Amino acid sequence: MISPPDVRLLDQPSLSVMDLYGRMFAYTSAKKFVGIQPAMWQCSDESQGIKRSLFGYVYNCPVFNLGRVGALVDEQRLIPAGRHGQDLVIFGGSHIGSNVIDGIGHVDRVSGHTSPCCGMLYRVLKDYLHLYRRAYGLIRLFREGSSFRIEIPYKYLFVPRATTTPQFKLHVEQLVDGNALRDSGNGKVYRLNKEFAKRHEFAVRQLDSVGCAIGDLLESDHFTFVQKLDYDSKEIGDLITTSVFGFMSEVVTSVNPHRRLADINTWRQFHHLVTYLTDHFELRDRNIFIVAGLCLDHSVRLNSIVPQFGFLLEAGQVLTAKYFGPVEINELLNSQEPMLPDYTFMQYAGVG
Repeated sequence: MISPPDVRLLDQPSLSVMDLYGRMFAYTSAKKFVGIQPAMWQCSDESQGIKRSLFGYVYNCPVFNLGRVGALVDEQRLIPAGRHGQDLVIFGGSHIGSNVIDGIGHVDRVSGHTSPCCGMLYRVLKDYLHLYRRAYGLIRLFREGSSFRIEIPYKYLFVPRATTTPQFKLHVEQLVDGNALRDSGNGKVYRLNKEFAKRHEFAVRQLDSVGCAIGDLLESDHFTFVQKLDYDSKEIGDLITTSVFGFMSEVVTSVNPHRRLADINTWRQFHHLVTYLTDHFELRDRNIFIVAGLCLDHSVRLNSIVPQFGFLLEAGQVLTAKYFGPVEINELLNSQEPMLPDYTFMQYAGVG
C-alpha cells in the first residue's frame, strides 16, 4: 500500500477561488480545449455552493455534479458528463472549516451556531481520535531512581477483538524493554524502551517520580486500530472509512487531524477518479484536465483553495498523460496568467 504525500508537501499556498479558476481557464485555453463541460466533485455542504457556481461562471457552462457527501466521487456520473461536452475540466476535493478548534475545522452556520466542517469527515474521525487521545492520557511515563519507566493500563495489554466499532491496539513492544517489572494500581510497569527514550531524550529527561501522560509522544507506529470493515456497504461513512482506514493512525497523530483526513480523502478520490477516466476515456480523442485540492471554508460563502494534485489527458492518449504532484501542480498554475470572464455573473445566468 502506498502512502499519501507528507503533510508538509500538501501544505501549499492557497489561492482565491476566482484566481484558481482563472488560471485553470488560461491553461485549458492554451491547450485548445473545446466544447468544455466543467464538472466538480465536492461535498454537498452549503459552504461549497458558491464555489461551484463560480466554476460554471468562468467556463460559461453550468457545472456537472460528480460528487457526494464527504467529497466522494461517483464515477458513474462521468459517462453522462462526457456525453454533454467534448472536453472535460474537473475540479474537486475535500473541505474543512478554516477556524480550527482542537484539531477540527469549524465554520459559522446561518443558524448562528459553529459546527465541524466537513461534518461527514468529522463523524468518520471522531471515534478514532477519541481512542487515541484517551490512550495518550492514560499511559504514563515516570522516573524511578536513575531509570525511566512506563505504566500501561491493563486494557492496552490485551489484543482487542475486531468489531464494527474501532478498537485501539497498542504495540507494547515498541514502548517497553523486557517483561513487566510489577503490577500497579492501573496496569503494569515496564522499563521504558531505550530507542523510544533516545528518540525523545529531551522530554524523557524532564520526567520525575510523579511522571506524566505519554501525550503526543505516542506516535503512529506505536499502535493500530482494529475494526471489522464492511466493504460491501454503500453507506457514505463506510465508503470513506474503508478508503482511509489504513492511514487512521497517522491521521489521529497529526497536529491537525481533520485536515490530514481531508487531504488523504482528496488523494484517494483523485486517484480513484483518474483510474476510472483512463480506463473509460482512452482513445476517445478527448482532452481532460483535473485539479484536486483542499477547500478552506472561511465562511459558508467564502472559500480559498490549496491545489494539491493535477492530471492532464490529451486526445485520450493514456501513455502520454501527465500527473502533477503538489509542487508541480502549483508551479503549473502559478505560471498561468488568470483569464476571467468579460461578462457578469448575472449575464452568465441569463438574468442580467
